Amino acid sequence: MIAPTSQFWNKTAARRSTSGATPRRCLVTCSTKPPLVKVCGVTNADDAAYAAKNGANFIGMIMWPKAKRYVPPTIAHDIANAARDNGASPIGVFVDESAEKIWDVCQASSVAIAQLHGNESRSEMDALNANLETIYVLNAHPDGRIETALPDGDQIPDWFLIDSLKGGSGKSFDWANLTVPEACSKGWFLAGGLTHENVSDAVRIANPTCVDVSSGVCGPDGLKKDWGKVKKFIENAKSL
Repeated sequence: MIAPTSQFWNKTAARRSTSGATPRRCLVTCSTKPPLVKVCGVTNADDAAYAAKNGANFIGMIMWPKAKRYVPPTIAHDIANAARDNGASPIGVFVDESAEKIWDVCQASSVAIAQLHGNESRSEMDALNANLETIYVLNAHPDGRIETALPDGDQIPDWFLIDSLKGGSGKSFDWANLTVPEACSKGWFLAGGLTHENVSDAVRIANPTCVDVSSGVCGPDGLKKDWGKVKKFIENAKSL
């Protein structure tokens, strides 16, 4: 396991409480104009650097070993550094992992934001190390109704992320019929079927804090990013 730099984790710890017992304050759902942008499913440092240099605010990496775009901690560490060096925050995406496993992988990857998919990962939010920022994933039906139960523990997630029923499928849902919960502290990400061709409409209709794209900016192999699509997506997302 790669030991993260003490400087990085000292800065992270200084920003967040380490008590683990006091719930974070719940604020109303907020949005920004223009929205923030997350490029997810990044598999290499070059793609991370390009996206960040061109305006991406977050770089997401899949930490689930069964995923097509999975990256091990050794590679994730390099991607995270490339993201931060160019002004973006790295995010680790986890599916049905324990709090202990999430923390171990985040430490090894120098990642301070954990995105929680699946009932097990979501149920572990209260047990997560308080140094980690959390993105709690909600899944929506094609008609825009949210299926996933809201968190009922002591901790309030930093962010919600609303995706289609099958995360990573590249399928969208009815943005106009979406009702966004307010039980998070920083705002919400809109994911699912976004491309450079529809992201402006998504921002106008749903008014998210951040838009999240993965397969919509992939190249022919479904792994590396198509830099032309990345650039157009970011430009169109931030055009309103």
